[in-house]
Amino acid sequence: MRLGILDFCSLRAGATPRAALYESVELAQHAEALGFSRYWLAEHHEPTAAHHAPDMLAALIAGSTERIRVGVAGILLKLHSPMRVAKAFRLMETFFPERIDLGVGAGGAEPSVMEAMRCDTRSLEEVSEEYPRRVVQLLELLRGESPLAFHPPGAPPVWLLGAARPFTARLAAQHGTCYGHSLAHVSSRDDPSVLDIYRSEFRPRPEQPQPQAVLAVTGLCAPTEAEARRRAGASGIKTGDVAPVIGDPRQCREQLEALAHRYGTQELVFLDQAPDIATRWECYELLSESLSLNASPAEAD
Repeated sequence: MRLGILDFCSLRAGATPRAALYESVELAQHAEALGFSRYWLAEHHEPTAAHHAPDMLAALIAGSTERIRVGVAGILLKLHSPMRVAKAFRLMETFFPERIDLGVGAGGAEPSVMEAMRCDTRSLEEVSEEYPRRVVQLLELLRGESPLAFHPPGAPPVWLLGAARPFTARLAAQHGTCYGHSLAHVSSRDDPSVLDIYRSEFRPRPEQPQPQAVLAVTGLCAPTEAEARRRAGASGIKTGDVAPVIGDPRQCREQLEALAHRYGTQELVFLDQAPDIATRWECYELLSESLSLNASPAEAD
């Protein structure tokens, strides 16, 4: 089983945005050394987020690491031009080939933020309804199927991200993209049938011949279960409470393996609920050791 990291870049009590951003870069470097598979950021526009431009931070993190995959889970496509997103991620793929992930989500932001970012006179209802069309536009640009695609194809894999309804899983299957299902959001639903729908309806593409899915979970690993629960409660980070992975290293490994088995996936990404940087470091060190992420295949067996 592979494990990546999902980083919301949340501002903890007393932390500054600058400190939180540098912490993310350092954590990505630490995660690479520990054997984690990916480092994914998110796009949030609340004051509790240290940044609101994940594509720019992803490029900085990719430039500060050497092997780990880096991406955004996900770009809020309602707020951005598909052309702008395609150009930005093509550029990152050029500098960091086979290391970039482009995740897109159907979420939004406060109405005032959406209006300011889009400079659009249409109603928010109209904006929300156009998400599938924007996904198609983005894919056509990345795959060289649009007359506006000025450069040959050579783009990162696209992940459509969902948390509850099977709509996004079906959209990903229909267009032959990867799919990420989140149990780390307030709106999340613990429903493995969503991934079954994705796999059964998947339409292969030359760049994505097989379905590929990842599951996002939240929680905390500590030396003991009691300490893990105490630390998670002290974090003040608001996340979903669907199937949280909390406990000592053995318990976390068993919970992660059980979720991977239920959802039929070989990879998860982990959003920690740590209250401070030292706790974050320890959490990921314990997870890496428990899952043998940094071991050779022979050692892992």
